Amino acid sequence: RLRQQKSPYFKWRQAKTKPEYAPTFLPVFLIIMLCKASSRLLFASRPKTALISRKYVLRTLLSTSTNKISVVGKKPLPTPAKMSTTVPPEDIAEESHATLIGKRFTLTAEVIASKIFWAGFGWQGSSIIADKLGFGAESLSFALTTGTGEALAVLTGHVAFYTLIKRSPFSQELATGLWLGTGTFCSGTAWQPTVNALVTLTGNNFPMTAAGTMVVCGSAFYVGLRLGRIIWGESFGMKVAAREYENLSSDAGLSIAVGGATAMFVACDPGMVSNYFALPFGVLETDSDIIGMLRAGAATSTGYGLVQAWQNWFPKGRNWMDLYLK
Repeated sequence: RLRQQKSPYFKWRQAKTKPEYAPTFLPVFLIIMLCKASSRLLFASRPKTALISRKYVLRTLLSTSTNKISVVGKKPLPTPAKMSTTVPPEDIAEESHATLIGKRFTLTAEVIASKIFWAGFGWQGSSIIADKLGFGAESLSFALTTGTGEALAVLTGHVAFYTLIKRSPFSQELATGLWLGTGTFCSGTAWQPTVNALVTLTGNNFPMTAAGTMVVCGSAFYVGLRLGRIIWGESFGMKVAAREYENLSSDAGLSIAVGGATAMFVACDPGMVSNYFALPFGVLETDSDIIGMLRAGAATSTGYGLVQAWQNWFPKGRNWMDLYLK
């Protein structure tokens, strides 16, 4: 209580007169608190890289005051003119994110050229073989033939692209090709039975059939990827990463994009209702076998490319490709 009675604020309350520094101290203190609270609200959702920017804004605001109060209370702050040449940290973050997006689209093109195109190409080619062998489209033999043909096409395309063009070790790319081929076999085998069932349920409606095919075949591809890690990586000791949470999320993101490829592959049937992509991708009876295979490859490439392009704008760490771009 004696300390309180000696304080300037207590004497001011008793005398009902303000000390000399009160008119200056209180408004400045309120301004600092207001600026700090505003900056917290403004940058609350930003990542840690935005903390420097928050200090930059706060110092710029405070440097305009007449007293030139420093944040640390020791040295006067520089004027805004001296800081005008400083690059804001958010510009650096955007530049690095733009570089990451560019790498993602480059890898997207590689995946399409090495695997996705050949998946549709191989499935259509193997369906021609199955038809000549007398397998009906509703039979298990037809589904297994097309699934095997698609898997072999993906395996061959991946190994050839990365060993001949990218000059990667053959053993490493063979392991990756076998792992991806396992997922492709599951989705390729499930594709025809899934489409047959959805065509019956939806009355041959293309949008609903394509959406259901994306879910079912994308899930089948995901199951195949997890099985491939068990078979080729954990059992045979090949260069395939074992199952863990990080690649679990990555496999899920890749499976969603592959699901888009299987959905657009449905457009190869030009007789479906509301098939808006029948003109470029519909395989006609008058088309030769090679033209039909090219149309199928173009359809899967387009479907995958659309979904993957959407994923490429995700923040860092939210795209399955980021695991392979480290």
